[in-house]
Amino acid sequence: MLLSLYLLSRLLQPLPASAQPALTQLPPAGGEAPRVAEPSPAGTAGWTVLYFMNGKNDLESSALMDMNQLELAGSTPELNIVAEMGRMNGQEYDDNSDGDWTGVRRYLVTKDTDTARIASTVLEHRAAADMGSWKELADFLRWAKAAYPARRYALVLWDHGNGWEPVDQANAGGFYDLKGFSLDEETGHEFSLPQMAEALRRAGGVDFLMLDGCNMGMAEVAYELKDSARAMTASEETEPGVVVRYAQFLGMLSARPQMDAEELASNTVKTYRDFFLDMAGDNEGAPATQSALRLYEMRAFREKLDAWAQAAMKADPAALRLAAARAKFFGEYAPYKDLCDFVSLAGEASGDPRLKELGRELVSFVKDRLVIENWAQDAVSHGVAIDVPSGYDGLYDGLALSRDSVWDDFARLMASLK
Repeated sequence: MLLSLYLLSRLLQPLPASAQPALTQLPPAGGEAPRVAEPSPAGTAGWTVLYFMNGKNDLESSALMDMNQLELAGSTPELNIVAEMGRMNGQEYDDNSDGDWTGVRRYLVTKDTDTARIASTVLEHRAAADMGSWKELADFLRWAKAAYPARRYALVLWDHGNGWEPVDQANAGGFYDLKGFSLDEETGHEFSLPQMAEALRRAGGVDFLMLDGCNMGMAEVAYELKDSARAMTASEETEPGVVVRYAQFLGMLSARPQMDAEELASNTVKTYRDFFLDMAGDNEGAPATQSALRLYEMRAFREKLDAWAQAAMKADPAALRLAAARAKFFGEYAPYKDLCDFVSLAGEASGDPRLKELGRELVSFVKDRLVIENWAQDAVSHGVAIDVPSGYDGLYDGLALSRDSVWDDFARLMASLK
């Protein structure tokens, strides 16, 4: 599939021409930024959109394709598109196109219609940089914000994802020290969900966050990042290697730079949907999903979740087992359940009026307040997944949701039901 990426890319029509900004002289990276992700201070542009694209693995071809998609949109005086991209040699699906350069490059993305090569000026090139390190992510965020200030910021984290767990289980032992997201095969490192949150905290957060990787549309993920952005887009399901939408939603942002984080989040879901409906995108066998969430609603969500979990721990264990067996799950990892589907099934199976009522309240909150936009190719994916394990993983204890809620107690109960 990856070998056909450029063929697909060449078939795409470029966006209408737009003004191109002059390159700026880069100042040195600043110090610690404010810790709260409030609306960004006034800058020269309406938005700066930052792409952290780790192609130092088997997704190298996809990274090259998506960089060229960014160039179809290109930066304008009101929209800075800034990217950090890494490549290597010797991995599976090694791609030697575009000069077969290696290392890590930073770009201000400029408009270009040649989808076979990257034309944007390289602002910085380092032969060795660890894109599996949260410190590298934090440095990129601080650098880009200092160099290209704007009234609002968006961050797209692009790579392999695995929900809240490590992408490579070999990294589980160092999960909270070094290692779920952005696997750098050159160093063997990836950063954990708590480290992702720490990188964003140190850089002052963003207004909108997209996690463009598999299975990242989870309650555990959203709660960990609740103070990092106002809105987040992710997928409950695995994501196919080719999804063409960057030029589309960046074009919408360029045309309307005054849009807020929630409108941008909604547009990213709609353009994901349009790829599958209008461009006959291949979901590679798993019904595609995409949802946008209001992260500032995660504390209220936790209260609803706790009320349901406390009642569920008193429910008939057989009903909980039945709900877990029947609930929609994602990828090849059965514990990643659609939250609304699981909660509804548990209420029905138990026959407990109180559990049913609390479940209806939780589901209504998810649909009406937490979810900005949801699209799925099936009827049982409602925008938020959650871990309902058959065996408890001690790594779960380190998540913010485990510290702040009773869901970890419920998860332990579910893991004990045989």
